[in-house]
Amino acid sequence: MNAPTDSFAVSLRDGRRLTYRCAGPPDGMLVLYLHGAIGSPQTVCPELEAVVAELGVRYVMVSRPGFGGSDPLAGRTMLRFADDVTQLVDALGRERFAVVGVSTGGPYALACAHELSERVAATAVVSCMAGAGGGPRNLQLAVSLPLRVLRRRPRTCTHAGDALLGLVGRHPRVVARVMRAAAASADGYLPARSEARELAAARFLAAARRGVGGMIDDYLLCAAPWGFDPAGVPGLVQLWHGMRDTLVPVDEAIQLAAGLPHVQIELDPDEGHFFYRRRLREILGDLAAASRRRAPQAQLRHSRDPRLA
Repeated sequence: MNAPTDSFAVSLRDGRRLTYRCAGPPDGMLVLYLHGAIGSPQTVCPELEAVVAELGVRYVMVSRPGFGGSDPLAGRTMLRFADDVTQLVDALGRERFAVVGVSTGGPYALACAHELSERVAATAVVSCMAGAGGGPRNLQLAVSLPLRVLRRRPRTCTHAGDALLGLVGRHPRVVARVMRAAAASADGYLPARSEARELAAARFLAAARRGVGGMIDDYLLCAAPWGFDPAGVPGLVQLWHGMRDTLVPVDEAIQLAAGLPHVQIELDPDEGHFFYRRRLREILGDLAAASRRRAPQAQLRHSRDPRLA
C-alpha cells in the first residue's frame, strides 16, 4: 500500500512551503478543495479525473500548515490561512477561484470567502460545524469524550499521537480497521472495499508525516471562535449536510445557515458525515454553476427539515 504524496509546493513570503495536488484540465475553472480533520487530500484517481474533466474544473487540493508536506506555523489562524491561499492562487496565475471545504475545512473555506470576497466566485461547505466556539454540541459520548480530552490536554494528546505513529506506520492495516470502526460508530458509513480503507489509512499517514500536531491544532482552531463573523461573508454559500451526521449534528448546519446572509442549503435525510465523495459530481457541479453566474441570493433548496421551513 503506497501513501500518496503531495505533487507540488509553493514558497510563501515567510519562507514556508504550502503543498498541494492537482486534477483536471490546467485551463479549467479553479476550485480549491480544503480537507477535513485528518488532513487527507483526495487521491487523484480515474473517478475524480472524470468528474473534474466533465465539469471543466481545475481541482487543487491544498494541505494546510502542519499537514503532509506543508510546513507548520505556530499560532496560525484561519484568517492567516486565507493569506496563504492568496499567495497560492497568485502563484497559480489565477485571479478568481471557487472553494469547497469539507468538515473542518469548512470554516477555512468561509474564512477565504470572508477575506477574499473580490476573488472568491463561489463557496461550498460540507458537513461543517457552526462557529460559536466550543465545538459541536449534542454529540454521542463515544465522540464527545475524546474531543473533550483533546481540548483540555492538547500537548499530551500530541505526544501520545506522535509516539504511536511509528507503530501504525509499521501496521497500516490496524489504522484501516480503527478508522473503519470509528466511521461506523459515527454514522454507519463503511468504505466499500478493504482497499479503500487501506488507502484512507495511507492518506492519514501521509498527512501525519510531520506528526499529529497539525491535526490537533486544526481541530482546536475550529472548536474556538473563528476570528470572523459568518454574517460578514458577502457571497452565496452552498451548505451541504447529512441529517444522520453524529460527528457534526444537523443542528450545527442549521445554526450556521441562520448566520450566513446568502445561503443555499441541501440537507440529505439519508447521509451522515462522510458523503462528499459520493456526491462529488453534484457538489462540484453546483459550485461551478454558481461560480459562473455569481448570484448572491438566499435560497432554500430541497430541504426536508421543517425547522428551515
